[in-house]
Amino acid sequence: MYINDYSKDILRTLFAITIGLLVSKYTNLSFNFQIPVVAFGIVTGMTSFSLKLFLKNYLWTGVFATIGLFISELFKDKFLLFSLLTFLFFFICFFLSNRYQNAVRSGILGYTFITIYSTYSDKIVENMVIDVFTVTFIGGIIGCLLLYIFPKEKKEIKKSKMSADKNSHPKFFEAFKITIIIFIIWILYMIFDIRDTFFAYATLAGIYTNLNLDKIHKLSFMNIFIHVLGCTISIIFSFLINGIGNNPLIFSFGIMLFFYPLIYLGHYSDTPSKRGFYFGIVRATILPICLYLTPYGDIITRASSRAIQITVMLLFSMFLTRLILFIEGDSNE
Repeated sequence: MYINDYSKDILRTLFAITIGLLVSKYTNLSFNFQIPVVAFGIVTGMTSFSLKLFLKNYLWTGVFATIGLFISELFKDKFLLFSLLTFLFFFICFFLSNRYQNAVRSGILGYTFITIYSTYSDKIVENMVIDVFTVTFIGGIIGCLLLYIFPKEKKEIKKSKMSADKNSHPKFFEAFKITIIIFIIWILYMIFDIRDTFFAYATLAGIYTNLNLDKIHKLSFMNIFIHVLGCTISIIFSFLINGIGNNPLIFSFGIMLFFYPLIYLGHYSDTPSKRGFYFGIVRATILPICLYLTPYGDIITRASSRAIQITVMLLFSMFLTRLILFIEGDSNE
């Protein structure tokens, strides 16, 4: 029996993450975690670089960040109207999420990131929007170059991914329920100074693009494990690299050593769900390294806080979805 050889894919993926993390650590951009994430997504999701596919999958974050900037600037002093427009934006996104899940997930991330941070006077939101576009294209360039330097063979067939049914539309009420939940949490972020937990909210909003409450409940539990494990790996990495991480060669070697097992398991997984699970851990490990790691210090406090915040948010999601499913079950009897 012939077994596919993914050694070239593993090498390409390792380079994408390593170069992306190096660039992100030596740049001072507010959305720098997106650099290795985009590069990673391109080399694992494309057989050859496609500008059309790149724009379709990744430009939405910047586009909707720009929309968030304009709405927040025009209506920041008219909070009721601002809120109504945001509710409408969320509803349209979730109503279209079955057909455009990646675009909707990226759009909600960009929009909420900018609108939430626009409430803080210490942030120049216009520069943050520029950063979103900048890091997206930097990640795209890295991914494009790696696919050019290490091209995939034509006979190489990647494992299929789970895709949304493009002909299906959610029910109006399903999209409306999900919109209410995400909108209420958005309001809390706009009112209270809890921006340090933004990525917990972003994780929750991304899961809710599935719309199916039973699936959301299951994904919430799985994402707790993924993000806790990702934060744990990043903490261990920070301890080992502590004090020597300012050396790019050592830093690069450490990244490759730590990410290799996950990338290997991801590429050689026999099902799309397993592949998604291991690559999910890769993304969950990239983020705390990008956001918190410095050359001379571990990240145990901030990475642990991140893991706790995401866990609390997703446990709340599990409780909420189970409660709604229970109520709906009673109402249908």
